[in-house]
Amino acid sequence: MNRALTLCYAVCGIFLLGAPVGAQVYPLPLVGGDIIPPFVHSFFPGAGMGFDGVDADPQGITNFNGLTAMGYTAGTATDNSGNPYDIGTDIRVYQGDYVGAVLGPIGFASKSAKAHGTFCEI
Repeated sequence: MNRALTLCYAVCGIFLLGAPVGAQVYPLPLVGGDIIPPFVHSFFPGAGMGFDGVDADPQGITNFNGLTAMGYTAGTATDNSGNPYDIGTDIRVYQGDYVGAVLGPIGFASKSAKAHGTFCEI
């Protein structure tokens, strides 16, 4: 009985206190940008007609202070059956400090936290 009560207090304590020490801080996505349903909310610097100019923000993370590298590629590819495809990619890498969210006990963001990380967006 005593062990069960201790376990109960330990589990409840984790839920009441929030995320454990060293919990992952998740970056928050950019609000706004060029919206391409259902998931893309980014600016596309220098991507051409209908998108943004070369001075648009290349980041997809809010509250970010660091370096961003990005590149667009275009070309063709062929599958095993010989069918040709046009290919275009948007590749971005971020490294720096950010303010993100720590998940609470039921999966929702419960508090903000500072962190440092490296991210790749393809």
